Amino acid sequence: MKPFIKWAGGKQKFASKIVDILGRKCNNYFEPFVGSGAILLQMQPQKAFCSDVNAELINLYQVVKEHPKELIDEIKNNFIPNHNENFFYEIRGWDRQIDYSTRYTFIQRAARFLYLNKTCYNGIWRVNKQGQNNVPYGKNEHPTILPIDAIMAAHYYFVRSEVEFSVADYKDSVECATQGDIAYFDPPYDKDEGQSSFVEYDQTIFGREDQIVLKTLCDHLVERGVTVGISNSGTSFIKDLYKGYKIVGIDVNRTIGGTQESRHIYSEVFIYKRGRR
Repeated sequence: MKPFIKWAGGKQKFASKIVDILGRKCNNYFEPFVGSGAILLQMQPQKAFCSDVNAELINLYQVVKEHPKELIDEIKNNFIPNHNENFFYEIRGWDRQIDYSTRYTFIQRAARFLYLNKTCYNGIWRVNKQGQNNVPYGKNEHPTILPIDAIMAAHYYFVRSEVEFSVADYKDSVECATQGDIAYFDPPYDKDEGQSSFVEYDQTIFGREDQIVLKTLCDHLVERGVTVGISNSGTSFIKDLYKGYKIVGIDVNRTIGGTQESRHIYSEVFIYKRGRR
């Protein structure tokens, strides 16, 4: 299955490679930083707990799981017919309203998220310090706003399996992970000084102190018998931090974020360690 949204750093292009390394057999699958859900949709575990601190993203997942037809109708009837640059900025401005979370239904908010994701500049989701989306119009004359097949395929998987979505910090999301489980982390990537990268998914910045906290968490999970996988950039800091883990290099041509001239092959790594038994 393909993700129904774009996401900076999305793993669709090499999801199969990551899943082949992690394996498909597990008691429970955990994915904080769920993003586009590419690994979840590739692995399709029977029981999964997926989370993110982005409440609007999680709301979209919940709506796809429980109300996909209402979401499709909302976009088809109220968004696609009105699509233009002025309408884009009108919809983007919803979250500037004090009563945003109560003024609009969860269906409308999910439709807004998907619409902005498909029509904004390079599919980036970025917010300012007030939590307001500030990505400009994408100027794509013919965007694919409504991927119905991908939405419905994800819906059927979510309902036939035990897939739960929650708004939560990544540390809290894996508290109940235990032996025989798999946890996959795709945090904002580390970057060297002067290196251009995209790390502002929400109001917070994920710095190197946070990378160290994540590594410590992974150590604890492995001790509990959990197999962990982490995607990150291949900086010397990350490679040194994860000594003792298996590190696989992945070269990927990033086509999301930045200018056309700045897009090129980035060195990324997939890091993993089997849980102790």
